[in-house]
Amino acid sequence: MNTEVATITNQSPNPFTKSPQGIGGNVGAIAIESARAVAEAEGQLVLAKKFPRSNAASIAEFVESCHSADFAAVAFYAVPNRGSGPSIRFAEEAARCYGNFEYGHRELSRNDKKSEVEVYAWDKQNNNRSIRQITVNHVLDTKNGPRTLTDQTDIDNKIANVASKQMRGRILALLPKHLVAIGIAEVKRTLSGGSEKPIAERLGLMSSAFTRLGVTRSMLEKHLNHSVDDTTIDELADLTGIFNAIKDGAKASEYFKADEVETVSGPKAAIAAAIAKNTAATPSADPAATAAPKKAAVVKKAAPTPTPEPEPQPEPQLADDQGDAQASDDEVF
Repeated sequence: MNTEVATITNQSPNPFTKSPQGIGGNVGAIAIESARAVAEAEGQLVLAKKFPRSNAASIAEFVESCHSADFAAVAFYAVPNRGSGPSIRFAEEAARCYGNFEYGHRELSRNDKKSEVEVYAWDKQNNNRSIRQITVNHVLDTKNGPRTLTDQTDIDNKIANVASKQMRGRILALLPKHLVAIGIAEVKRTLSGGSEKPIAERLGLMSSAFTRLGVTRSMLEKHLNHSVDDTTIDELADLTGIFNAIKDGAKASEYFKADEVETVSGPKAAIAAAIAKNTAATPSADPAATAAPKKAAVVKKAAPTPTPEPEPQPEPQLADDQGDAQASDDEVF
């Protein structure tokens, strides 16, 4: 099976920029580049027809990939108030196994504030294309507000990040729906443990992994509206997407409600108050405190020895400490 997956390419210098040779020189360069691009596209279409994909082989290869625990761990994403679904890694692997498929993005123009980017996916065997043009502002959202990007590397990373999310939609729009459905089912089966690990063990690993990110078991149960032990395979897949999002920098508070401090109320509160009142009213059992004061000669007392101040104790490490918050990349529920 011939498999071709395009890599993300950078834009060549803008051909419409005026050069010392004048507009005429640019027109000739544009014509040459256009002819080369047409010839290259025609060659790829011919190769795709000459070496067509095998649907059965594509599905078999993709299913084998879905049985990998490392791949299953990054196959889903979750965004607050936007839902969850197959991630860009899922889409890229599906496109690779499908074969004769190209995807990527190209930068069309750029100024000091923004870049115009084209995102595309191309099924070369059926000659179907899905294209979308987006505007990427050179701004990065931070805790202290938006920050303007000026470094070339920062701008390229921002473009690649935004484009990858759009590429996921373009790829999934062209892939066969049954291939995507089979992949999702197999990944969920892998996350549930399949024949290797029982679901109970997977749920234990999930709870421990979330704890290292500051998400307690009670917070998980509030999110699920039931006990962690009753988690289904579909819910486990959704939690995997949430776990990946938090590990990549999202806030846990966007998905989970914080634990509430339990307060004593009702009859228990009345009993506790009565016990406290009786304890306060009980006289001190120290005989030195209850003995009558005796007259004694005035004696010059030595200066009291200063009590050494207790050494400061190290603060307990929080669950979201930087050393433990980031789980290992190969961690899988």
